[in-house]
Amino acid sequence: MAFTSQSAAVEDAKILDRTEVWLPLLRRLTEISPLWAVWKNVDSALTLGGDIDSIAPLETWPLIEQEFVRWSKLFGLGPVIVCPHVPYLLHLISLDPTERKFFELDVNCRKVFLGSTLFRPLDLHEMLQMDERGFRRLRPGAEGVLKLVQNGMRRGGKPDWNGIRQKKIAELMRGDPVGVRQAAKLFRRGEGAILEGVERVLQNEWSRDAMRSVEFNSVARSLAEPWNLAKRAWFRVIRKHCPVLQLVFSDRKVPQDREEWIAGVARSHRIYRTGPLESN
Repeated sequence: MAFTSQSAAVEDAKILDRTEVWLPLLRRLTEISPLWAVWKNVDSALTLGGDIDSIAPLETWPLIEQEFVRWSKLFGLGPVIVCPHVPYLLHLISLDPTERKFFELDVNCRKVFLGSTLFRPLDLHEMLQMDERGFRRLRPGAEGVLKLVQNGMRRGGKPDWNGIRQKKIAELMRGDPVGVRQAAKLFRRGEGAILEGVERVLQNEWSRDAMRSVEFNSVARSLAEPWNLAKRAWFRVIRKHCPVLQLVFSDRKVPQDREEWIAGVARSHRIYRTGPLESN
């Protein structure tokens, strides 16, 4: 399937609904990589201007980057910025020529939780399904479980009810018990504890003991992966100096002096000059 678009597509798409711009890329990536999928927050990305969180094996990253650049050109977006500074994660940024916002695709080849590997793309393969809009995504129950530990829990096994409500975690888990059970297996010895934690959340309650057990098992597994802690320490240093990470972790607005900012980014990132901002 080739991209089909119009040059005015970005102009016509409002910031609060980028669906028609994003969908051709999501469908194309689904076609070219059987292990590529969106793993969380797709609806907020499509309609609220957020980022697309996806998974894919490391060896497919060059092809995904190529398709992202091609898509940006066809939709009049750019320049495209490639940031590899977060361990196991590739940030692909395409600037919007009409405003200070941007399009962001994140591609993850390994998700780490408390120092230990929670999943790789292949681990989620049986939990993937086709969205009715034509792209591959993680099934809702599995997404809810992963978001529970990422967005619904604070350190020490404490709840973050605001995150649970905002991310609609209970709704995701309640509607897909099969996906919940599949995702629980990712926690290995913590499987029973995460299932207990899920059940309590569905009752609008919280089990701190269960969630602390989930944390303990993840930390214990991290002892076999000491490189993850080293990578995390490196990330904390580079985050302070990387202009792209400063952008995505702050107010998500490109500085007013766009070309000066891009010139600074180019010193430490790969940039594809595309679209109306092309200067050569």
